Amino acid sequence: MRKKSSGKSGFDEFTARLSKGELGPVLVFTGADAYFTETALRELRNALLGPEDDINYVLFYGESASGKEIADTASTYPMFSKKKLVVVKNADKLGAKELPPLEAYIESPSPVTTLVLVFPDSKKPKLGGGKSSMRFDFSPQKGNAVSAVREQARELGYEITKAGADMLISLVGEDMQEINSELRKIALYKGEAKTIGPEEIENMTRKTSYADIYQLINAISNKDKRAAHRVLTELEAAGEEPLSILGLINWRFRLIWRAKELVDCKKPREAVIKELRISPGQFYYLSNDLKKFTYKDIVRIMGAISECDRKLKLSYVPKSFVLTRLVLELCARN
Repeated sequence: MRKKSSGKSGFDEFTARLSKGELGPVLVFTGADAYFTETALRELRNALLGPEDDINYVLFYGESASGKEIADTASTYPMFSKKKLVVVKNADKLGAKELPPLEAYIESPSPVTTLVLVFPDSKKPKLGGGKSSMRFDFSPQKGNAVSAVREQARELGYEITKAGADMLISLVGEDMQEINSELRKIALYKGEAKTIGPEEIENMTRKTSYADIYQLINAISNKDKRAAHRVLTELEAAGEEPLSILGLINWRFRLIWRAKELVDCKKPREAVIKELRISPGQFYYLSNDLKKFTYKDIVRIMGAISECDRKLKLSYVPKSFVLTRLVLELCARN
């Protein structure tokens, strides 16, 4: 398997190869940073298929996928397109009996299909070692958090000072998904001013939102519509933007998913806390959520969140109504 150069992060190496058309037919994504993984998948899909092509984009989940079905799908020719994209998320969940047909495909992949195997861990996976495979590790790079924050701000059209980036990291941690959510919220208020400093971070990033989100998730997990609606109303009354609230809900369920995977792998409690970058107290409450949501529940919830995000970005849709409807829908789910 080809290795990325040591001088760049996995995401930098991926985008550089994508822009030059140097990606192979089998890609292996590793690492726990969901933001970079999802961004890489989106950029790859746009480059290969364009945003409108759903026919030639196929998504599997390792815990429920058949290795033969994945291989057969990747082997078939695309429809009305030159390329096909097949993505397998949670590839570490593939059963042992599913691996032989997939390994055979990886040794001789289709030249018109790009197969992406997504592993949430940074360890070198046993699957995906063919000669045509390329591995990109999207784990947070030590010492690169500030640079990543400043790059995300530039993508939104802003410059954030080093002091501002340091303060943002100190408030919300190094989770790029959460940092992106906070930067988008700040961008809503910035207007003409294009520089973000520590003053804006301190004024616009509110720690109290996280405590409220825990209450909201707890109400959803207990299917308590009244409590969920009350907390949501309080968040909106405090000036929280619907997209920001949705981003926090999304972050929380991604955290639940990752925690379930680590616990299912029998990782020690201390190792889980360290990898998730949470406190022991936070893990106590998080562990209660793990018992209330199955992987299928979370997949359905993430789909509902994605649809809500789309609707919130349509200017003519009442945002408060859309978010309230989502929360009540999540409370009613089996």
